[in-house]
Amino acid sequence: AKHLAEALRHSNCKLQKLNLDSNIIGNDGAKHLAEALCHSNCKLQELNLNGNNIGDDGAKYLAEALCLSHCKLQKLNLGNNNIGDDGAKCLADGLRHPGCKLLKLYIMGSSIGVTGAEALADMLRYDNRTLTRLNLQENPDIPPALLTKIERLAELNSESINCTAVEVGRKKRAEYGPTLDEIYGFVRSKPYLLSA
Repeated sequence: AKHLAEALRHSNCKLQKLNLDSNIIGNDGAKHLAEALCHSNCKLQELNLNGNNIGDDGAKYLAEALCLSHCKLQKLNLGNNNIGDDGAKCLADGLRHPGCKLLKLYIMGSSIGVTGAEALADMLRYDNRTLTRLNLQENPDIPPALLTKIERLAELNSESINCTAVEVGRKKRAEYGPTLDEIYGFVRSKPYLLSA
């Protein structure tokens, strides 16, 4: 991640999307990438860090980067990491900042509990400037009633807070496509597809 971060800071680097899914870069790797995001030469707009063993410290580094004017990031996937309440609070603080440009944040499959979820809810209710999608699916420590509150908050106040989609339950097909079971069921219902 350190060498990759160096490349992202180079004036000739034009990369706008980076998928590092399941590379286990950890907090140190997240720190290097956050430093790159702060650099004026970095043009990255989408970053997938799903399944990278990133904890609260890594979330903090990335949240600090989101606050800076040079950071152009619009989509950040931090799903299936070890982010807990402290990391969620840092991300909420980063999203509150006037310089933040993030539109989509995915933190599904993490260890966020009541405190972190409430911080994100408060950010959505009072301070959201840019976020249009927040995914909190598969965070078992967040009580269902609080997830429902967050979801309703986005639905009821979508015009004033901009956040039009908070995902707390099933994955939306428009975002992730059909499941293999759904595809198999469809093909079985159309036997002529198999004979072609």
